[in-house]
Amino acid sequence: MDRSRFFLCIALIALAEAAVFGVALVAGYDNLAELSFYVALLLMFVCRQRVKGVLWDERLARLDEQVALKTLRVALFLMLFFGAGFVVSGLLLQLEQAVNDGFFLLSLSGGIILLYLIFWILAMKPYWSEGEDE
Repeated sequence: MDRSRFFLCIALIALAEAAVFGVALVAGYDNLAELSFYVALLLMFVCRQRVKGVLWDERLARLDEQVALKTLRVALFLMLFFGAGFVVSGLLLQLEQAVNDGFFLLSLSGGIILLYLIFWILAMKPYWSEGEDE
């Protein structure tokens, strides 16, 4: 499979997944909606394995890291923003569910930040001894 077929395959999988996900949520089949996401990921992985001629060089690896980091930052910002908003509005309006949802989002974003720091420490661990003066 060449690159153009790969991108066409990915686009078709994404469209089909979006349609199945939307229909399943509207019909009330939450488990089917979740399952469709994992099936789409599996199909994308299978398509990726069949691609010939795509080289994963350093430029693409750096670009992939930058995209992942920006995605993490945006997701954390949104979680912190909505979490704080839910807590404040829930406290002002005395809505217990909103406060609980806000604290859940805030604790989830804190867990993601902690996980990011753990992965960063594990990635930097081999380089710690290089900068020491003896």
